[in-house]
Amino acid sequence: MKQTRSKIISSVLIVMMLMGVMVSSAVAAQVTVSVHVDGKPVKFPDAKPYSEDNRVMIPIRFVSEALGAKVSYNKERVVTIEQGTKKITMKVNSDTVTVDSVIKKLDVPARLQQNRTYVPLRFVSEALGAGVGWNQQKHLVTITTATAEGEKPTPTPIPGTSEDNNMFTKGFKWQEGYTKLAKILFVNNMKVSNGKLTFTLPKEAKATKFTLKDAVNLTPGSTYSYELGKGKGFISFTQLYPGRESQEGYSIALDSSFNEDLGKLFGHITNDAIVVNMSTAATLSEVQDLALKLN
Repeated sequence: MKQTRSKIISSVLIVMMLMGVMVSSAVAAQVTVSVHVDGKPVKFPDAKPYSEDNRVMIPIRFVSEALGAKVSYNKERVVTIEQGTKKITMKVNSDTVTVDSVIKKLDVPARLQQNRTYVPLRFVSEALGAGVGWNQQKHLVTITTATAEGEKPTPTPIPGTSEDNNMFTKGFKWQEGYTKLAKILFVNNMKVSNGKLTFTLPKEAKATKFTLKDAVNLTPGSTYSYELGKGKGFISFTQLYPGRESQEGYSIALDSSFNEDLGKLFGHITNDAIVVNMSTAATLSEVQDLALKLN
């Protein structure tokens, strides 16, 4: 059970990396997203799910009902989701959510669009006990409900999609117009030596170190050194751009096999960190060479 729980947490963290819960991408355009629950497409008769800044937003009613939950909405614009004994409440334009008696925070507030309440997909699916998978190439979300034993299964490929449903692709790409952080983070700063990644966090940036057990915020201007290897987690870096809604961000995996998909591409790498931007990934040394060519 402990091993299964670790796999679940690992998968959730990777999905969070990709969907922008920890790292917001610099792409502001909305992209239409498809959603499947246990292999069946979810129908959205009016308001559609979409991806914006690499975060998937959904009209809460349709996906919640597909997961077997009941949804209600009152005059105070409070949304209530009930599934068995579980109860979730949230208010439009608020980032505070109550799951049973536990208060949690959304990465973005619930918002009202096209007369529908939108929330981040990942949170609702996890709160209702489902596993989440993401196909970047097809902009397809796969949600798998809990088994009879109450464990979240690993999402399987949806019929008609490639069996090689890797959420990462080799061939690292920068986001156009967002490379300030790259120049000060990767050039003459980061280095790997004796199995450790060492860097100074730029004063303009923010960073958080994640493992399966905890998350620690780092201090701008401070120097850090972390071991590479199994179970060492990853670090999320972001930098705001004044006057812009988006921000520049990267995730650096200290464990090249942090999840199955990353391991398929980089599991043989033991002497370097892996840098992820959106769904593209490369070794740190490759990214540093690319950063030297930035104007």
